[in-house]
Amino acid sequence: VQTIDTAFAGSAFSQEISFTVVVNPPHYTEDNSIPLLGVAYGSADFVDYDNDGDLDIIITGETESGSTAKVYRNTDGSFTEDAGINLPDVYYSDVAFGDYDNDDDIDILITGGTESNEIFAKVYQNTGGSFNEDTEIKLIDVCCGNSEFGDYDNDGDLDILISGYTGSDYIARVYQNKGGIFSEDKLITLSGVAYGTSTFGDYDNDSDLDIIIIGGADNNLILGKVYRNTGGCFNEDTDINLTPVVNSS
Repeated sequence: VQTIDTAFAGSAFSQEISFTVVVNPPHYTEDNSIPLLGVAYGSADFVDYDNDGDLDIIITGETESGSTAKVYRNTDGSFTEDAGINLPDVYYSDVAFGDYDNDDDIDILITGGTESNEIFAKVYQNTGGSFNEDTEIKLIDVCCGNSEFGDYDNDGDLDILISGYTGSDYIARVYQNKGGIFSEDKLITLSGVAYGTSTFGDYDNDSDLDIIIIGGADNNLILGKVYRNTGGCFNEDTDINLTPVVNSS
């Protein structure tokens, strides 16, 4: 766990924070029956964490009373907070989902900062709908970033792509999963970013996962890069010119 830079510590709110669920595209109607907590500087995702065939909700971020992380269980379209799930309260946060241990349920990777000005990145293993930190997995601690599970080496298990701010540096790194044991793939060199996104995707349709990196970087730079995966090696595709953006997804 790293200490969060004072530039990222605390926040003040002069307006109400809200969260709205809408249904039935393309004509959206707010679903007032779902009592979600409003957050800023965080994330909100649908995921079926309890394997009952419907999508639940996980929210992290800053509220008017401090940082939080909450899971809402979906039971026949009605959402209630699952108070039995104890995840760390975070802001400047991101949450990724994937079955990294191949046991047919969804595990969670959380990055972000805490009210005590610490930065962390932790993986929580799902066992029958209960989440416990997998302390064997050591990732670089980041906030203001993005993380994602993906099988970049095509070996049948999920690896991790993580980017963000460490308190002193902007980073982007890949961790290779070998039977549930994660280690940084130091042969992969990516430009570090925060306040943006890093994501896997097969843009060239060659059946392996490439990487997009977008966000703010060292020396006040803003980057937008695509890295092509060739047999597990990543090289920037300089023929692709993305518009560099920050505070983005």
